[in-house]
Amino acid sequence: MKHLIFDFDGVLGDTSDSRIEVLQEMDGKSKEEILISSDLYFTKSTHTRDLNMSDQALGDLQSWITKFGTLLSKKEFNLFHDFIEEIKKISDANLAVVSSGSNIYVKPRLENCGLEFSHTLTFEDHHSKEEKVEMICKDWGVSVKDVYFFTDTISDVVELENLLGKNKIYGCAWGYQGRDRLLSVLEEGNVLTNFSDIGKIFTNQN
Repeated sequence: MKHLIFDFDGVLGDTSDSRIEVLQEMDGKSKEEILISSDLYFTKSTHTRDLNMSDQALGDLQSWITKFGTLLSKKEFNLFHDFIEEIKKISDANLAVVSSGSNIYVKPRLENCGLEFSHTLTFEDHHSKEEKVEMICKDWGVSVKDVYFFTDTISDVVELENLLGKNKIYGCAWGYQGRDRLLSVLEEGNVLTNFSDIGKIFTNQN
């Protein structure tokens, strides 16, 4: 049995352009300003487990994410359907989603994608991706060292590498930070350039 956990934004959901539109509506910043601040955020997340956020800060962030998620849910963004088709080809696999986004837009978009996720955990479930991965592994009855995590950001690699082992983390080049940025923290063999590359991970193990 294979155990696969996917980030949503930039991995399964093609939300980049819609995200920029929403942030422009919320903050009134230019696209260039948003791209710069986003790259900083996706390089060093502000809500990992080790930061020990206060209740006030967590509440403020939840309010912001609810507002952001509500606006994003109204946008016509697509899923990366070709990647989803490649995931469908992987046999004998547990699948889950761990996102820092809101369930307001994540869960509805995945409902009819054709994949069965045992868990879809978003910011509403916990602010830390480490905590959410551990929740899933407990329910699956597996070690955290047995799961594969698919992301598109440096911050996820930094947050999860000590928990999972960097060899079990795969970057998706079609996502927010792109191939070159991901290669700054992952080996070349752990960066997927094409959607079909996910199948090669398990083919190479057989």
